[in-house]
Amino acid sequence: MRLVIALLLILLGAVGAVLLDRGLFEEQLSSRPQAPGAEQPAPAKRTAANQPSPETPRPAVDTPAARPPHPPRTPMERPNGTFTHDECVTCHRKRQPGLMDQWDASEHARRDVTCVDCHGANHDAIFAVEGLVATAQCAKCHEKETYEFLASPHARARDAALANGRLKAQIPAMQRRGCLACHDSGGGSQGRCNACHGAHRHSAADARRPEACGTCHMGPDHPHLEAWESSLHGVAYGATHDTRQAPTCVTCHMDGGSHHVGFGITIGSSGSGGVLEGEQPAIPMKVITAAHAKNERKRMLAICERCHTPRMARRALEDADAIKREVDRLVGEAARIVRALYDDVLLDPMPKERPAHPTAGHTLVLGGGALYENHSDAERIFFDLAKFGHSITFKAAYHQSADWTHWLGMARLKADLEELKALDRRTRKAAAIAAAASKTKPGK
Repeated sequence: MRLVIALLLILLGAVGAVLLDRGLFEEQLSSRPQAPGAEQPAPAKRTAANQPSPETPRPAVDTPAARPPHPPRTPMERPNGTFTHDECVTCHRKRQPGLMDQWDASEHARRDVTCVDCHGANHDAIFAVEGLVATAQCAKCHEKETYEFLASPHARARDAALANGRLKAQIPAMQRRGCLACHDSGGGSQGRCNACHGAHRHSAADARRPEACGTCHMGPDHPHLEAWESSLHGVAYGATHDTRQAPTCVTCHMDGGSHHVGFGITIGSSGSGGVLEGEQPAIPMKVITAAHAKNERKRMLAICERCHTPRMARRALEDADAIKREVDRLVGEAARIVRALYDDVLLDPMPKERPAHPTAGHTLVLGGGALYENHSDAERIFFDLAKFGHSITFKAAYHQSADWTHWLGMARLKADLEELKALDRRTRKAAAIAAAASKTKPGK
C-alpha cells in the first residue's frame, strides 16, 4: 500500500512539473515579438499564488538585453590624418561603442585624460603600432609605477620570449596568440600596461583581481592561479573576497601597490626558478646571490607575519625551498640520462638527423628553449618532466597547495623519471644486442 501511495505522489509531482513548465513556456512564447501584422496571443493567466504583490515590484536587472542597443555598424574606410579628441570620440562611439563604454567608466575619463593624450593625434601613426600605447607614454603621468615595472620580470617577458627557440619554431599566428599574448607585457621602454589594467577601463581594481593575473599565470607550466585557488589562502578569499582576511597575488607580490612583481621571490622565480651562486643547475635557471635571497625572504616574511607567526611562516617557505631543491636534483638525474644517450649516439633520432633547432642548430637542448616537437622519445619525456612536473611541484609548494605540490607535481615528475630510466635500459639493451650481432656476422 505504501509503495502505491509513493508512486501516486511521484506521478502527481511529475504532472505538476509538466504543467508548470508548460505555463512558463507559454508565458515566454507570448512575450516574443511577433512579425508585423501577426495577431498577438493573449497573455498567460496568473494565479493568485504566483502573481507578484503590488508591494514587492520585480527588481530591475541590468543585462545587455535590457540596455539600449548600440547603433549598427556601417562600412567605412579608415580615415587618415590628425584628429582631435572630440573627433575620436564621435567616430569611435559609432564604430566601437563597447570600447567607448569602457572609457566612459574609467578614471581617465573622469580626469579628462583624452584619446590624444595616450594615443596621439595622428591616425596613421596609431595604426602603424596597431593602437598600442607604450609604457613610456604611461610614464608621463605614472612615473613611479613605470620605473617599478621596468625593473620587474614583466618588463623582460617579451625579449625573453622573442629569443626563445620554442617561439621561433611556431607559425606567426601561434607566436602572437600562444606566446606573445602573455609575453608581450613588456620589453624595454615598450610594454603594455593594459595587459593587466585593461585597454580602456584602465582600472587598478581590475588589475588587483587574481583573475587578471590568471590570464597568464596559469596552466601546466606555471599553475600559480590554480595552486593558489586550491590553497587555504585561495579558499578563504573565495569565501570572503576580503583581502584583510586572505591574501591575493598582489598582497604578496605587489605590496603597497608596487609594480615590481618580483617582490619577495627567491629561488622560486619564473620559468624553472633559480639557484644560489655557486650551484650548478642541470637546465638554465636564474642565478641569485645569497644576499639577494636573504633580503627578499625577509620582505616576504614581513607580509606573512601580518597573519601568521614568524615560525609558521618561515617553516612554510623553507619547506618550499627544500622541495625546489629536491625537484632540481631529480631534473639533474634525468638530464644526465639524456645527455649520456646523446653522447653514446643512442637518441633516436639524433639532433643531426632532424630539422635544426631555431637557435641551437643540431645540438642537444634541455630546458630553456627546448622544443616539444622534432625530438627523441627520451627528450619528450624529459620535456614533460622538466617543463611541467618540475615547475608544478615547486611553484605549487610556494603557493601552499598540497594536491598540486604532490599528486599533480611530484608524483608526475617521479613517474616521468621512472619512464625515462626504463627507456634508457631498453635502448642500451637493444644497442648491446645489435652490437653483439654485428660481431658474429661473417667477415667480422
